[in-house]
Amino acid sequence: MRFLVADDHELIREGLRAQLQTLHPDAEVGVAATIEEVWREVERDGALDLLLLDLGMPGGDGMSTLARLCNRFPEMRVAVVSASEDRATIEKAIDYGAAGYIPKSMAMNVMMNAIRLILSGGIYLPETLLCNHRAVAVDEPKLEPLTQRQVDVLCLMCEGLANKEIARELGISHHTVKIHVAAILKALHVENRTQATRLADKYNLCAGGKRA
Repeated sequence: MRFLVADDHELIREGLRAQLQTLHPDAEVGVAATIEEVWREVERDGALDLLLLDLGMPGGDGMSTLARLCNRFPEMRVAVVSASEDRATIEKAIDYGAAGYIPKSMAMNVMMNAIRLILSGGIYLPETLLCNHRAVAVDEPKLEPLTQRQVDVLCLMCEGLANKEIARELGISHHTVKIHVAAILKALHVENRTQATRLADKYNLCAGGKRA
């Protein structure tokens, strides 16, 4: 497995590198301390399994870098590792294509569990966002909370829109829509879009959504 840890703080960079090397016996973990180094490493080897990206590194705007990376390398999973726990920033990062948002305040073992989830194809969101008053919580024990953006995507799925149409409607990339759809199916514990839309109708999950 091939990883890149991008952070301008050496302690965090080296700590994450050491932990990632324990995930797989053949793990290769590169590091970057600036935005320029991130681009150099990724363009040199676009086959990375995971990029851990700090949004506050010198050399450029971290959020726009995230968007460009996700658009240019749609198969590469990118997780934000940041000191900020601002809900708007977290939601924006996920909208731009991040496969997860990991606050630096987390204990290292919790970070690694989040990384394992992302590598397995899941979307990691911190508890502070899942508890957001804008999230939709339902009483059915099989269902998990959805973020507001996931509700928007689900509502458009219920209208029969394809991923590309949803992307145009919400002003996000097709890659980001695919991430949201995967997260919705996982949260609702269903296997396909048809099952998801049936649950949405049954439990009125689209209340307050894009076209509710």
